[in-house]
Amino acid sequence: MPDAFRYCFRFCCDPGFNDEIELPKLIAFCEEARVDDVMVFVNVEELNTGHMDEAEQDVWLGLLTRIKPLLQERGITLSVNHWHSIMHADLGKHFRADQPFRAMVDPGGNAASLCVCPLDESWRAYIARIYARYAALSPDTVWVEDDLRYHNHDPLHWGGCFCDEHMRRFSARAGHPLTREAFVSGLLAPGEPSPYRQIWLDECRTGLEGAASAIEKAVHAVDPGVKIGLMSSVPYVHSAEGRNWKALLTAFSGKQNLPVSRIHLPAYQELVPWKYLQAFHMVSYVNRALLAPQTLVYPELENYPYSRFSKSRMFTRFQLLSSLALNLSGMTIDLFDLNGRGIIEQDGFGPMLREVKPVLNAMNKSCVFSKPRQGVCVLIDERASYHLRTKGGAEMEELYPEEVFWAGLLPAMGVPMYIGTKPEDAQGVCAISGQYFCNLTTAQIKTLFEENFVLLSGDAIDTLVSLGLGHLAGVNSAVWMAQNSGAYTFEQVTNGKIYTGVPNARASSVISGADALEISYLPGATKAEYSALYDSFRKRRASCEVVVENRVLLYPFGRFASPQEIPPMLLGDVRQEILQDVLASSGRMPTPMVEGSPYLVPYAFAHDDAMYLYVVNGALDTADGIALRMPELSCAYALSMLPSRGEPCEFSITIEQGRCVLPVSIQSMESALVTLRKQNP
Repeated sequence: MPDAFRYCFRFCCDPGFNDEIELPKLIAFCEEARVDDVMVFVNVEELNTGHMDEAEQDVWLGLLTRIKPLLQERGITLSVNHWHSIMHADLGKHFRADQPFRAMVDPGGNAASLCVCPLDESWRAYIARIYARYAALSPDTVWVEDDLRYHNHDPLHWGGCFCDEHMRRFSARAGHPLTREAFVSGLLAPGEPSPYRQIWLDECRTGLEGAASAIEKAVHAVDPGVKIGLMSSVPYVHSAEGRNWKALLTAFSGKQNLPVSRIHLPAYQELVPWKYLQAFHMVSYVNRALLAPQTLVYPELENYPYSRFSKSRMFTRFQLLSSLALNLSGMTIDLFDLNGRGIIEQDGFGPMLREVKPVLNAMNKSCVFSKPRQGVCVLIDERASYHLRTKGGAEMEELYPEEVFWAGLLPAMGVPMYIGTKPEDAQGVCAISGQYFCNLTTAQIKTLFEENFVLLSGDAIDTLVSLGLGHLAGVNSAVWMAQNSGAYTFEQVTNGKIYTGVPNARASSVISGADALEISYLPGATKAEYSALYDSFRKRRASCEVVVENRVLLYPFGRFASPQEIPPMLLGDVRQEILQDVLASSGRMPTPMVEGSPYLVPYAFAHDDAMYLYVVNGALDTADGIALRMPELSCAYALSMLPSRGEPCEFSITIEQGRCVLPVSIQSMESALVTLRKQNP
């Protein structure tokens, strides 16, 4: 029976270089590490010769033909990881004399020497033929690299494509001739998006889907059962090129196969675990929500530049465990050099992978991660780049949406969350940041406030006011105050409650913080102020965290420096306790929250009579006991727990005054799957 969690091992071997040594080592590693699939690199970066011809491909096909039976004998499948489609970067190379490909062109009119315009029909025929030849081997999956994108094609500025053919198509959609300069200026223009914005995004969208369709038709004409997987990078960047994730993956999968996706995991090098989880929630977790539920997901576990100087065995194990929350099928694993050096046995990844495999199998086999998710719904929109308003109108990066702030903050604070891609996904509590409201009609915005308790970041408040809808949150006006300007230096509790055991507790708001809004409220608005902002002279400057009409939390911080990083100053125990108190007091929070611990991240699922918590420890300290703030004041639960280290266990707990402590420990970078069932009185 196949494993519930598949290891898809990415392997580089240079044909003719140490083959007789490396192939036996590959087989030994696969057996030791319990590898399920080997993705053999072809024409990989360090050995890349450009857009190779069929004679060059024959050499790689010969290698694949040698490897496949060695794997089959051991029940291991073969996949092909062709290193390029459009090409990642020029790297000093050029099209060959017999390659009449049209080059990609950036917004400034600069042309690449090796990166291709994805509309070019001669290139589409070429790349389709390349993939069709792999299909003749009947591999499990052929993978399309993440260079199938418009952005990030060095040395182009941002990327492309603004070639003559694209400009012709842009002009046809616009109904009049366009210069490159006028078009770029229009699509980036501040204020209400111009029609050029939609033209750009629509054309980008259809261009990539057309390339995908060409590959799919060629592959499935040879072998209809071969899966085609797409590798990808950061979703907020892909938004700026109009990506429709479901349509693009469907274009690859065809009629017979499920869509296959390798989504990005943010750490190519080792990070502090909590820092990694922050990016994971703002990138990978978001990307998974944009895919169809039935998609076969194998995230990108990358160790670059491919040694334990970059990433330890322990951190690699942590990435495997924490990624389970994505509802995935397995993992693509890239551990060793892409230069033909092969397996480095002394790095010791094999025993680690073998040791953790049973845990991954057991947790995935439970099917918990496919069940309905609960918690705070963080709302995003795949089409955000169509609607957001640029500020300067000068750079393509201004098209990147910034709607994932809460996805980074809430899990770090012990609050379960899930990603919603439409307003109807919110089931009582939702969180909104960036310019998300620009994606909705006025009627949709009103309904969102009527049906949910809403958390608003400063940027979301600012957007709401700019749309003339501030009254929905009790706001009359809002003016930005810059951090480190002296306007405010700390936040102080003002509601008389004791947080962190300190009266009138304070939280710093300087240096590594964020800008904040000074908000004036509508006359008669019912406000429950939890805290206020003060300057260094202890003078109150503005309200800070405020609940309006018992249905909206105004969290005034915003204008963050990065779309995938939470300002460190916003993470702290005072703000954690305030946030959880707000959610508990709303009466709308359906799930437990983890109290008193930093970066002890809960994911909540529900099915039938059970509630499930998957808890991941992103701190470096062991969590001795899991303190939970529960949705009900009193109740008894029967619990079972499957830990990533240690033996499964069962016990009972009693909820008293809405709180309990699970008598278990979770070590740093470990996890536990907890099942809770209410006991009859």
